[in-house]
Order: sequence, then C-alpha cells, then structure tokens
Amino acid sequence: MLLSMTGQGVSTASADGTTVTVEIRAVNNRHLKINLRAPDSLIALESAIEKTIRNVVRRGTINVNIRVDKLSLGDDYVIDTQLLRSFRSQLQADLGVDVEIDTLLSLPGVIVNRSSSQQNVPAQDLIQSTLRQTLDAFQEMRSVEGAALRDDLVGQLRRLSELLENVRSRAPLVVEKYSDRLSEKLNHLLEKHHVTLTDSDIAREVGIFADKCDITEEVVRLDSHIAQFQQVMESDESQGRKLDFISQELFREVNTIGAKANDAEIANSVVEAKTVIERIREQVQNIE
Repeated sequence: MLLSMTGQGVSTASADGTTVTVEIRAVNNRHLKINLRAPDSLIALESAIEKTIRNVVRRGTINVNIRVDKLSLGDDYVIDTQLLRSFRSQLQADLGVDVEIDTLLSLPGVIVNRSSSQQNVPAQDLIQSTLRQTLDAFQEMRSVEGAALRDDLVGQLRRLSELLENVRSRAPLVVEKYSDRLSEKLNHLLEKHHVTLTDSDIAREVGIFADKCDITEEVVRLDSHIAQFQQVMESDESQGRKLDFISQELFREVNTIGAKANDAEIANSVVEAKTVIERIREQVQNIE
C-alpha cells in the first residue's frame, strides 16, 4: 500500500453550543513537520493534538487549522454595575453632565463576556473526535492518490524490465562480435607481413575484453532491486524512504552497465532506462 504525502481533509462537529472545525493540508517533506494554528484557549491541548497526528502521519509538512465557535447565550454577558456607577459619578463630578446609558455601556469593561474571560476550553473529546474524523478524510485522499502513484510506478517498472531484458539478450553478442571484429582487423593488418595470429592469441584478448565488459552481476542485481521495489510497494505499510533508496540503487546499476557494456544498442537501452528511473525517483518523492 502506498500513501501520498500530499492531501487534505476537513471536518466539523458540534456539542453543547460549541462548534469545532478542523482542516488539514499536507505537502511533501522528507521529515514530519506539524504546523498548528489554533485558538490560545487550546494551548493545553496542543501536545495531545500533535500526538494524535503523529500516530497517523510519518512524513510531510502538515498544516492544521482548528477553529472553535461558541454559541453566545444571554447569561454569558453581565454588566459590571459597580464600574458603571463609578464611570457615571466621575463624569458627573468632573464634567457636570449626566451621560446617557448607551454611552456608559460602550465603555471598556462595563459589559463582561464571562465565557471569554474564563478562557472556556471546549471538551477535549470534541476536539479529538473532530480531529480523527478529519484525519480519516485526509487518509482516504492520500490513499486514493497513493493508488494512482502505484499504478504509474508499476508501468515504469514494467518498462524498465523490458529494457533490462534487451540488455540481457544483447550482452552475449557483444563479446562474439568483438571477437570477430578483432580477428578480422588483426589478420588484415598482419597478412602483408605474412604473420597470422593463433586462436589462443585472439582468445586471450577476447577474454580480457569479456572480463572488462561483463555486466552479469549488474543485471542480476538490477533484477533483484526491481523485485524488491515491487515487494515494498505491495507491503501493508507505505515506505517512501525505502523506495527512494532502492531507486538510487537501480540508477547505480544501470549507470555501471552503461559504463561497462561497450555496445551502442545497450547504450541506447541504458539511456532510456535512466529516463525511466528518473521518473520513478520523481514519483517516489511524493510517497510517505
């Protein structure tokens, strides 16, 4: 199973006059980074919120926005009558005027929002349940995108296997053609001097060439890396880092084949294989 590192989710829930909205958006990151935006009243819950997210997400930059809306009730507001009398008496004493009640009520501190002043924190259960609902939606979107990434990677691996098979079938012919070409060239150069080369002389030179351009080990390792890549994709856990490492090994083996093969057709296959692996590496960067 593969999970994309990008995704989003949003959920809203209400209880006891309080509405909580949680929104999550994620982008690629080699590590896990959580950016939390929430009301100051939730400072005490930040650690629990981050722990819940870390239990689900392992990589990526996770932007979390939590909004809390509390339904205002009539008894949430009270008038500080003592402060009101103090304002009124001071204004009458200093200015000799009787100020209207509407003006007095607009003065700072006269009307007190008790729910705000008490830093009323909504129930942790409501925050956590809404967060889990959002994470479920977030995970669903990442799973869908991960399935699309898997389909693309399967196609790329299939093409890489085809190119590897071309290289495998072509490799034995390289030594054979080199032997014929070497024998023909040397005999042509030496025939004017009435000198011929023995089969053992040619065999020795061909043997040296064959040893230098032998790509058997690289082909076997490349086969193994492709199989391992497929196994990791089909595992129950999304392992983007491991796939990234395997894709680097794929490139290393193909690069070595290109350096050793000494054949134009193999070189063409290597160039295309590198292009395919580069596409694989780009896609792997999007996987958790």
